[in-house]
Amino acid sequence: MSTAHKGTIRAYDAVTHTASVQLTGSLAHFLAAIRVATNIPSAAVVIGRECTVLALDPNNPTDALVLSIQGALPPAGGGGVQALIRDADADTYVNTEQAADEDNVRFAVAAVQRLLLQATSPHLTLTGDLKVTANLGLQDATVNALYGVYSYKSAPPAGWMHYRATPQGQAAGDLTCFAVYPAALTMAASSTVRGVAGFAAISAPSGATAGVVQGLYFYAAITGGGPATSINELSAIKAQAAVSAYTGTVATIYGLNIPTPSIAGGTPAVTTTYGAFIGDQGCSTAITNAYGLHILDMTLNTGFRRLLEIGAPYLRVVGAPAPDANLTNVYMNEGGTLRRVQWVDPGNAGVNLVPGQRVMVLV
Repeated sequence: MSTAHKGTIRAYDAVTHTASVQLTGSLAHFLAAIRVATNIPSAAVVIGRECTVLALDPNNPTDALVLSIQGALPPAGGGGVQALIRDADADTYVNTEQAADEDNVRFAVAAVQRLLLQATSPHLTLTGDLKVTANLGLQDATVNALYGVYSYKSAPPAGWMHYRATPQGQAAGDLTCFAVYPAALTMAASSTVRGVAGFAAISAPSGATAGVVQGLYFYAAITGGGPATSINELSAIKAQAAVSAYTGTVATIYGLNIPTPSIAGGTPAVTTTYGAFIGDQGCSTAITNAYGLHILDMTLNTGFRRLLEIGAPYLRVVGAPAPDANLTNVYMNEGGTLRRVQWVDPGNAGVNLVPGQRVMVLV
């Protein structure tokens, strides 16, 4: 026979919509994790409030139901408020009232909260991996096309900075993990357009040691394969500047531009700087030929052809064949004057050398 009892809420689980109730007149007797009627909103189940409990089976204390909560306001409109949608075992749910009037929406799968929507920042929190099979667009609050990002599978919206899995113009078998195309943008006067910009800026507190900060890091790797496998190129970084269908003037093109390091403020002690550092390119017997730095000759430009220019300059190497067999393509600085390196006959130089040897002089 069912019986009704008076009690006090001592604990509440909004996920399972169950409560622990202390029955009136019993300090030690608790009904743990009993069901709360579905017409009672989560916000009404407040610890300390009195309630009415219906014991459905006197021989089974857990087979009970919280029928009502004293002191709670009736649901708006006189109807029930469904604060929780859940599956049969209560580990997958949508909860709109985990705490009283918190104004959050929580999505959980297999007892793990995967998505949180809330009125304050961050407004959306996603826990886990994200897969987008259609279009995804991100813009700033002012709808500024220069700062918009758009991930797309088909045609992008006009005026967006965007990337796509297989960029336009690629062969069907190509795969680009990340590509940036500033499409349909019109440059304003004195403006700057960056395809990709990254800022690895951190604050290093006192006592922080042996840290590494890398502004740009790319790691290209190949695994697997076999004797019949062939890869034509493996490039960790590849940069190419292009001018196409353009009738104006470009003052300078840099394939790679490394500005002067910025040292400003504070009292730092920088031991060494490298504009470019190239490690051992012949580090394994598996490598046959190795170049530390390889610059191809220049063939079609109409101005000077300088393959290498160091310092004021202190050393210059020019392209194209030398006009004379005794002249080299190397210039060296002597006393502030850049002079060309030339071969001369040892006898003409007044030097006795082993037969077959020659002398280099600056002319």
